[in-house]
Parts: sequence; C-alpha cells; structure tokens
Amino acid sequence: MGLVLITHDMGVVADVADHISVMYAGRIVEEAPVHDIYARPAHPYTKALLESIPRVDVKGQQLNVIKGLPPSLTRIPPGCAFNPRCRYVQPVCRQDPPPPLYDVETGVGTGRTSACHFWQEVVGSE
Repeated sequence: MGLVLITHDMGVVADVADHISVMYAGRIVEEAPVHDIYARPAHPYTKALLESIPRVDVKGQQLNVIKGLPPSLTRIPPGCAFNPRCRYVQPVCRQDPPPPLYDVETGVGTGRTSACHFWQEVVGSE
C-alpha cells in the first residue's frame, strides 16, 4: 500500500511510514528509510525538523526552532534554497545548488539520499 502524508509532524510520520521523503521549498532534500532518518539525518533541514520535536524529557526548556523564514516560492535564493537558514552553510551553498540527490553511505542502511553538499558533516554531527 502507498500513502502520501504531507505534514511537519515528524512524530506522526514515524508511526505510519517505512520510507520518508523530506521536502523543502518544493524539492526533495532527503530520502531514507524512517529509522535511518531518525537515527542520523543527512540534510540540515531534516536535522532541524527533528530537533524541533517537543520532548517529554526536557519539560520546561525552550523548544528548538528553525531560525528565519521559509523562502517565497517565487523568489527562491540562489544555490541551496535552505542556505539562509542553514547552520552548515558555506560559500558554495549560496552559489551552486546541490545535485538532485547525493547517495548517502552511512552504514545505517541503504537507499539514502541527500541534497546537501555537506551531508557527511550533517550525519557526523551530534
């Protein structure tokens, strides 16, 4: 069975999906089996979404938010669309859009892709 679920609620996604495609500004930025995405996200937007999930073990603390605003779809910035909000941004991100999707080899699973020039740094960061 196939299901298209459009949501920002990553908790709901974990309960109903086996494979996830994360989109930003109308473009897929990461695809992976659900457990791989939750264990080791490979795109800064996916990582930021997961970090913004409220957690019961950190009650009373401020929630993490993704800084800045999403781009207007009529004026997407040059390079990577997420670059104005990205903590991993480098000059290449502001000039050259990443290829459609890099193959991500993390040892966690297979079938993973990311549209980030620096996916290795994202996967390697904690």
